[in-house]
Amino acid sequence: MNKKTVFITFICLILSSFVFFVGYKKMDNPQELYRVYLKGETIGYIENKELLEKYIDDAQIALKEKYNVDKVYAPNELDVIKEITYNQKISTEEEIYEKIKDKSPFTINGYKITIKGIQIIDEEQGEITTEDTVVYVLDKELFNEAVKNTVEVFVSEENYNNFINNTQKEITDVGTIIEDIYIKNEITIKEGRISTDETIFTDLDELNKYLLFGTTEEQQKYTVKDGDVISDIAYNNKLSVEEFLIANPEFTSASNLLYEGQIVNLGLIDPMFNLIEEDHVVEIQTQKYDTIIEYDSSLLVGYEKVVQEGVDGTVKVTKKVQKSNGEIESAIIATTEIVKPTVSKIVVKGSKVIPTVGNVGVWYWPTNKPYIITSTYGWRWGKLHEGLDISGTGYGSPIYAANNGTVDRAGYTSTNGNYIYINHNNGYYSIYAHLASINVTVGQAVSMGDKIGTMGQSGYAFGTHLHFGIYRGYPFTTGYSVNPLNFY
Repeated sequence: MNKKTVFITFICLILSSFVFFVGYKKMDNPQELYRVYLKGETIGYIENKELLEKYIDDAQIALKEKYNVDKVYAPNELDVIKEITYNQKISTEEEIYEKIKDKSPFTINGYKITIKGIQIIDEEQGEITTEDTVVYVLDKELFNEAVKNTVEVFVSEENYNNFINNTQKEITDVGTIIEDIYIKNEITIKEGRISTDETIFTDLDELNKYLLFGTTEEQQKYTVKDGDVISDIAYNNKLSVEEFLIANPEFTSASNLLYEGQIVNLGLIDPMFNLIEEDHVVEIQTQKYDTIIEYDSSLLVGYEKVVQEGVDGTVKVTKKVQKSNGEIESAIIATTEIVKPTVSKIVVKGSKVIPTVGNVGVWYWPTNKPYIITSTYGWRWGKLHEGLDISGTGYGSPIYAANNGTVDRAGYTSTNGNYIYINHNNGYYSIYAHLASINVTVGQAVSMGDKIGTMGQSGYAFGTHLHFGIYRGYPFTTGYSVNPLNFY
């Protein structure tokens, strides 16, 4: 091998080593990039995370105008993670933006408000379940104002402000003092990025409507006809007068006048939280006299004579009342003071046997006195309340037969709890529900005023009370309910 050949070989070895060294270095050169994930899937690499965020913000002019915000952020499902990698293709901010704009919603700063423990009542099954609801707002003060407005639907603004400012007038004789007002549900407020595909409340009226009715949809309307009054419109549309007034705040009472062609709301309220109001109440109640029928077996059937006329009395009652969203949930009589005693009416009738036929014109009050009617006969939440809820006489206090008759049914269901049906053998039936105990048996003859059970809270019941109903015909089948107060 000559010198020339050796030199050429040497040069070739040097060149090949250099190429290998340069190639090795090129392959081994690391890059600091950001891997972009959308819903867990890689959609590209970028050099600068801040530039992508700026591009998204600059591009979303429409969202800024819609929500009146200064900045729009990446979707919640987008993750940008810094990595050390090799030879990856680098995407532009525009390319990444185009991949995500139609696949995942962008976000803005706001507040996620969770209202926990909202009760869902299944009337047919007699079951109660709870669920949480979420409200999104950009300004938490908007939510606070909407809550205040909803509270003032159930508690007058004057009474609420007096309670908040501790300016309630003391009770000197009779009156009411609010002892406490609070929302029973737990409410959490968390600031963060809100997806723009959520319902985000920016209008106070819309949020007011949602918190009160549970929806932002337009409520059912009714056009007033000549001769219409508020009580009739409410009853004919399965509303209580109180519900009608809540849905139509421009009216202050059932006696307000209507005009033909006027449009009113018929929305069923479904508040998104339970507002509890606890009241201390002192009032004078009229205590209706009882009618006592004395049977004289020496006198012929059909003989009847009033030997003592009845006189109503009055009693000063101090009670504790708890309301939930404006409806009385429980009531307890703390003290009573007789102002004027009652005088019972006494009627003597001739009879040689215990009567089992009820007296249509005379009915006995089914509880002790004084008492509190916590729920009257009428429409409540779209369902007819077919009787009276009577409270205040205490757990275990006696329940009396409202008239002569025969015990038709007595037992227990998950809805009524311990219950009794009495057939008055004159076309009328009476029912007594939520009893603590039953003191009669099926087929037993009972006289007006006989103790048949005790007041309780069994079955589907809130607070100790008696549900008392009167039916013309057999209850819940061929018969129909009537207002018990019509008989007293």
